[in-house]
Amino acid sequence: MFAVIASRCFHLLHLSAFHPKGYPVSSTSSSVVGDDDMLLPVSSPSSRRTSFGDVSNEKQSSDNLPWWRQPTSLPVIFVVALFPISTALVMFSLYTLPISVAWPHTLKELAALGKELHIYSHSGIGALAHVIGVLAVTAIYKHAWSIPGSVLWNVLAGALFSPALATLLLTILTMLGSVCATLLCKPLAPYLARVFPKALDMTRGALEGGSSVSTGSKSKSSAWVRLCVLRLIGVVPWSGINIACGVCGVSLSDCMLGAFIGCLPWTAVTCQIGDILQTVASTPSPSQQTVGELLASPDIILKLVFLSFLSLAPILGRNRLRTLLSSSTSSDVSPSERSDRPSRLVWVHDLRSKIRLSRSRSVTRSDQQLAVLIQEKSSLP
Repeated sequence: MFAVIASRCFHLLHLSAFHPKGYPVSSTSSSVVGDDDMLLPVSSPSSRRTSFGDVSNEKQSSDNLPWWRQPTSLPVIFVVALFPISTALVMFSLYTLPISVAWPHTLKELAALGKELHIYSHSGIGALAHVIGVLAVTAIYKHAWSIPGSVLWNVLAGALFSPALATLLLTILTMLGSVCATLLCKPLAPYLARVFPKALDMTRGALEGGSSVSTGSKSKSSAWVRLCVLRLIGVVPWSGINIACGVCGVSLSDCMLGAFIGCLPWTAVTCQIGDILQTVASTPSPSQQTVGELLASPDIILKLVFLSFLSLAPILGRNRLRTLLSSSTSSDVSPSERSDRPSRLVWVHDLRSKIRLSRSRSVTRSDQQLAVLIQEKSSLP
């Protein structure tokens, strides 16, 4: 009997001093506890220590991750790795074309490239689809990574296709490239928000437009209207607009609509220039017709007038665009709010008149009380 009690005491000293429920274990109660109940204080603290250790280990492992495995760094690393991959894809697509000029830098190289592509694209439907596919990949690549020289592809498309088809195709490609540039710049938003918070808020307010004071709702059309105005006027570079849209979190629908409408006139101008150059270069001259006589023809004159109108229309209509922008932001106020404004003014006027009457009454009452006090004082002996 004494040996059993001693063994249980030594066993209790080896265990934890607290019960799983939180109260201490007494020696008297432990002597009555059976063998099955002795398993509870052994298993419970060990399981609790294991769970807490797992949580702390998870926190330490998340804090001790290297910078390239952090959640905010992974999108930036993906964008950086995407640039050489897209560049290799563009180079491979250009390599598949049967041309001698790899990348045009001058008008002479552009004319040579246009001549070779014109011959190749008219050889069949597959060749035409091949040229359009390579043109689409390179145009989206240039706009997505803000690489200068996209105007050369507009001129080249105007020389290869009809002006209407080239304008529509290049406008869609410009819109897709702008959307890609916006998506590529979104991972930079957390870093720029820490460095330039005020500038980022001002840019976001300028792009998204003002909000209504009473309802607090923003105009759905103000963002794309502002983007159209910025692209049509041409004060801000298109690459800067794409970066600002990505960093400020402008919706993709507004970016697409603003890019399509804002880029349409300039794309039409450049494609029309390519069509004129192709007309001048491909016109046969059996009668030794000079370039001046060709440019003086009615067809070329109409095209030049149309180009002048398209290029000057955004500049001449700048005031009209500004009024359109202001009207779009002021249209947030509902008709019910506009009808409530006169009633609010009348209510404010009545409130002011009531306040004035109450003040005048309080002044007269104080004067009367003062007069009564003076009379009482004078009546005293």
